[in-house]
Amino acid sequence: MPRRLLLAVCAIAIVPCLFACGGDDDDASGPESTATSGLPVVANSTASPQLSGPAGKYSVSLDDIGAAWLTDIKGTFEINSPELVGLYVGRSRVFPSAAEGLRMLREWGYKEGYETGYIPEGRDAAVLQGAYYIVIETHLFETPEGAHKAYDYFAQKATDGGASSVAVTGVGNEASGFETVASKIAGSSVNAAFHQVVFRRGNVVEIVFTKGAQGFMEITEPWELARIADEKLVGQRSATEPTPTSNYKSPTPAPKP
Repeated sequence: MPRRLLLAVCAIAIVPCLFACGGDDDDASGPESTATSGLPVVANSTASPQLSGPAGKYSVSLDDIGAAWLTDIKGTFEINSPELVGLYVGRSRVFPSAAEGLRMLREWGYKEGYETGYIPEGRDAAVLQGAYYIVIETHLFETPEGAHKAYDYFAQKATDGGASSVAVTGVGNEASGFETVASKIAGSSVNAAFHQVVFRRGNVVEIVFTKGAQGFMEITEPWELARIADEKLVGQRSATEPTPTSNYKSPTPAPKP
């Protein structure tokens, strides 16, 4: 599935875009409510670190998830300059307007961010067998207080968008889960299931979004990805700066002698 079906620039707001852009949504069932997540009980650090950039090193990489996915290169980029922050906000469906989004980010002390996506080998055919698409955003703020305000806003926007809340534990200093069922997987009568985990650790907010087939997907999948990212945030897993993709320009070859 091309990036235009996944793009949201803030994953918590992309479900309406996905409904509008992808697949046949006739007879799609509405949001389903889940009171408890049934996630494994795990020890969760209470650490609230003051983290520094680059934000991308706290994301999830192919090394973390394996070779069953392809990196969405066109959907992978750093948000680390005024121009890129403006682009991020301008394309986002989260904020009332680009100007208001920039004002809010400044108020929260936004420093930088990173977004990436992963496409399952086999695309939609693989999704019908249990694979899923992934989008991950990582946002770095000056303080935990600013990150908390951003976390609250993003989580509220998911609720306002009609997503059902799902209890999540064992990740971040605070976390929320959401699910929505709508549309169809292309070329099938199977409903698409959208799940999101939004969490804050210290001065970082992470958003993990998945799209898969109803019957296969639960909040467990994005939660496991969130756990990987959280382990990097608290130093339990190596945090390595990702190889540049869409922001990277190959060096100009030196002329041959």
